[in-house]
Amino acid sequence: MREVVPDVYLIEGLRGANVYVLDSDDGGMLVDTGLTSDVPEIVAQLQKGEHSPNELRGIVLTHAHGDHTGGAAALAHRSGAQVIAHRDDAPLIEGTRPLQSGSFVARVLIWLGEHLLFRTPTCQVDRAVEDGDVIGALGGLEVVHTPGHTPGSICLYQASRRILFCGDALFNSSPMTGQPGLALPLRLVSADNAQARESVRRLSELAVDVLCCGHGEPILTGANRKIAALVEDASG
Repeated sequence: MREVVPDVYLIEGLRGANVYVLDSDDGGMLVDTGLTSDVPEIVAQLQKGEHSPNELRGIVLTHAHGDHTGGAAALAHRSGAQVIAHRDDAPLIEGTRPLQSGSFVARVLIWLGEHLLFRTPTCQVDRAVEDGDVIGALGGLEVVHTPGHTPGSICLYQASRRILFCGDALFNSSPMTGQPGLALPLRLVSADNAQARESVRRLSELAVDVLCCGHGEPILTGANRKIAALVEDASG
């Protein structure tokens, strides 16, 4: 587990999406949970850190895809942590509604990922949030609804520290090649690509230095300039 900035840690060596640990006096909070198979490694690294896995008080899921939600059910069961997600993705995480996408090919790929590759257990969402809600970690994280990749994709923004956790609203490495670099989410597995682009445009208006993406290394300085440049390139 590596410190990104004070009170924010990245669990390393996972097969799924990045998992961030937010430290606080009353227990840790996770942002996303990787794949189901990542749970033993997440537990092992938490045990080496400041907080036991049993002391987790919250798990925030940035969206419903299985590489972000796979460990949620097991970790919540073990810790009793409150699971938090946007109200539009809560039914997808709980398995009461399937994830729709813009094309037949995308729907097939998502189904194969969820049922064969990721084998994601459903998970009860304890708190369904909306745009503008505040989550009590790092002095207050504002929920920014960024639909497009999924209907209920969210980012978490800490304004005074200029930190943004963006899930898959933005990638900092190519999921196909692993090549580093800030990019829009994959069109093929996004529910609404026009919405996804509009969500990134909205993010470009935030004052952000530190960007913690779901894939790729965190950006530690000048993230807002890089987001603005991406928006300009995408609209050019």
